[in-house]
Amino acid sequence: MKKLLLIILFAVGAFSFSYAQDLLIMNNGTEMRVKVQELTVNEIKFKKWENIDGPLYTLLKTDVFMIKYENGSKDTFVKTTLTKENISYNDVDESLGYDRIRYNGPRVGVTVFGDGSIKDDLKRRDYQGVVSQFGWQLETRLFTAPNETSGLVEWVFLVGGVEQGLFLPSASMLFGIRGKEGFEFGMGPNLSVGGVGMVFAVGGSIKSGKIVYPINLAVVPSVKNAFFSDNGDRVPTGIRVSLLVGFNTRVR
Repeated sequence: MKKLLLIILFAVGAFSFSYAQDLLIMNNGTEMRVKVQELTVNEIKFKKWENIDGPLYTLLKTDVFMIKYENGSKDTFVKTTLTKENISYNDVDESLGYDRIRYNGPRVGVTVFGDGSIKDDLKRRDYQGVVSQFGWQLETRLFTAPNETSGLVEWVFLVGGVEQGLFLPSASMLFGIRGKEGFEFGMGPNLSVGGVGMVFAVGGSIKSGKIVYPINLAVVPSVKNAFFSDNGDRVPTGIRVSLLVGFNTRVR
């Protein structure tokens, strides 16, 4: 009789232990034994059942089909697309590796031409050596490291001098790094009316709610080419320094 009672108590205890856990069922059918800690608008925060005193993990609700709780209740999630209407800026966690904030957007600024063939050509045509810039930046985030440093590829397309009746197009492709606080550095090829050169850029970002305000300083060093030379001689183009600002509110 005592043995039977012990067996029953052991079975009840084992059943209670196995049931006192939450079960995450992913969209692909994978199941995870966990202890759910918190549900936010877009995320599920939990600890692994095998290491209940371990770190806190986070998953997007869009990756989870259902939660089966220890008390037998269930939560089923409808797969949705994150947009600026259903995610707040404070929900963004770069360490997850999700690229939810994009810095694509309009850019405006000014470019100052140093002494060289480009500035000389502008003077000959009675134009100023300082021109406005209007354009657009496109950005692809290649990765986000655990320390929230991101690798980037950026395309910047500008048109300069419209306030003087000029049309001075330029295009730059930059490979860059952006840190957690928004400081960034990049370099890459530049194509403009002065020919082909290299551009070096540094900058930072001011964040206010969902809005990001990038500020960048770009320098194109002087190179020697024959673009503005009448006799085909390679002459220095002159350094170009640009200050650009912009904004972006797009959240993926």
